[in-house]
Amino acid sequence: MTAQSETKSTAAAPGLSIIIVNYNGGHRVEACLESIARHPGRRAVEVIVYDNASRDGSGDRIAERFPESRLIRGSENLGLCRAFNLAAREAQAPYILALDNDTVLLEGAIDGMLDFLEARPDVGAVGSNLYNTDMTLQLAARRFPGALSGMFSRRGILTRVFPRNPVASHDLMADRRDSKEPYEVDWHSAASLMLPRRVYDQIGGFDERFFVYWSDADLCARVRAAGYSVYTVPAARIVHDETLAGRKGPANPRMVIDFHRGAYQFYRNHRLSGPLLALAAPTWLALAARATLLIGIDRLRWKLRRALAGTPHGGA
Repeated sequence: MTAQSETKSTAAAPGLSIIIVNYNGGHRVEACLESIARHPGRRAVEVIVYDNASRDGSGDRIAERFPESRLIRGSENLGLCRAFNLAAREAQAPYILALDNDTVLLEGAIDGMLDFLEARPDVGAVGSNLYNTDMTLQLAARRFPGALSGMFSRRGILTRVFPRNPVASHDLMADRRDSKEPYEVDWHSAASLMLPRRVYDQIGGFDERFFVYWSDADLCARVRAAGYSVYTVPAARIVHDETLAGRKGPANPRMVIDFHRGAYQFYRNHRLSGPLLALAAPTWLALAARATLLIGIDRLRWKLRRALAGTPHGGA
């Protein structure tokens, strides 16, 4: 694996390093970078983009349109965690913001998170409010999952049928969705997650046994284990376009499998120790069965859609 860094100098020592891992981000990553340029906050900011060997030309467009950013081109798709850790080695600022390539900063988002962290040395990570493109709130602040969380996950079938079920409401901290003041969480989505560099270094960054999914839950669990709190700052607002509206077929099985592998790794890291290690194999089998079931259901749903779309309306 090799990576090529296209480094640009900055006029002032940065107060914040924004790290974006890009893989086939299309024009959404350009919108993300444009929003940073519009709303950089009061401190000097450096932007580092690690491009995971994108095949859609987005890396080239970043180099052409945003020469002030530092672009690192990877030769293969390393996933989020390895790519982020490599980019973080280049970061110069005392604070680091992990930002998804499909986000758009709104005014005051950076200052809201950074002001809070500077005022609270006991806090090791802070997230923003995240919004869908229609400005409805995404429930990105979470409690750590329990035994029933797999049945009532955020996008699970049961939660779609029973959206106010107590398990999902608890895990997704629905009781705090209208909060205006910062509040403590177990973990927050890494779509927007800011850490002091000293804390990031202390915990060793992202665990590279994760590819993408559940790496943020693991990171926040290690932040908390190191003696720090994790918070959400509602006044910091970021749009996160995670819709799958453009999907023209079943979900990529690799994404479903990675989600469940990540869930197992999280449980293995933080739940299955001592006598509970005996549950490692049953946990893995249960997650594997769930992944297989979801892949099958998704494929069947798309087959039915195609069949219905091809059904003629009316007789000859």
